[in-house]
Amino acid sequence: MTVDTMNILWGKLADISIEALRMNEPEARAFKNNKVAKLVGLLPFIAGCDDAMRSSLSHLATFVIANRGRARRVFDHAPADDADPQARLRTIADFKGGDPAVLEQGMARLALCMVSGYRRDAEVDRLTGEYNPVNGGAVDSTMSAASSRSVAASEEPSVIDSIITADNAIYAFWETPDGQ
Repeated sequence: MTVDTMNILWGKLADISIEALRMNEPEARAFKNNKVAKLVGLLPFIAGCDDAMRSSLSHLATFVIANRGRARRVFDHAPADDADPQARLRTIADFKGGDPAVLEQGMARLALCMVSGYRRDAEVDRLTGEYNPVNGGAVDSTMSAASSRSVAASEEPSVIDSIITADNAIYAFWETPDGQ
C-alpha cells in the first residue's frame, strides 16, 4: 500500500467517521490530523484483514467515544487494568484475519503511544490525585519491553512508520485537543 493510497483511504475513513459520529468542525479537524486515530483506522487495511472497513470503523468509533465527555472515564486506565495494562487496548484490537506480525507491530506502536502518555502525565496526575499506572508502579519494564516491540520489528521502515514512527509515537496524543 502506497502512502498516497493510505492518505486517500484515511480521508474516506475520517469522513465517514466524522459524519456518523456527528463531529463538529474543531473535532473533525483534530480527528483528521491525529496520527493515533489514523493508525487505528488504517491498521486493519495494512494487515490485510477480512472485513477491514468494518473493523476500521468500529475501532475508530471506539477511539472517538473513548475520548469524549463522560465516556472517557470508562476507557481511562484504572487499577483493575494493572494486571495487564495492554488489555486496555482490547476494544480496538479485534481483527478478523490479517498478518499477525503487522497487527502485533501496529498494536505495539499504539501501546507505545499509550505508555508514553502515562509517563508524560505522571507528575501532573500525581499532583491532582488522578490514577496513573506509572505512579502506581504498574507500567514497569514488562510494559516498556512490550511497547518497544514496535521499534524492534525491523530495520527497514514499515508501512506503519509512514503513519507514525516509534520516535513520534512517544510524543503522540490519543486525544484530539481541538475537539474538547
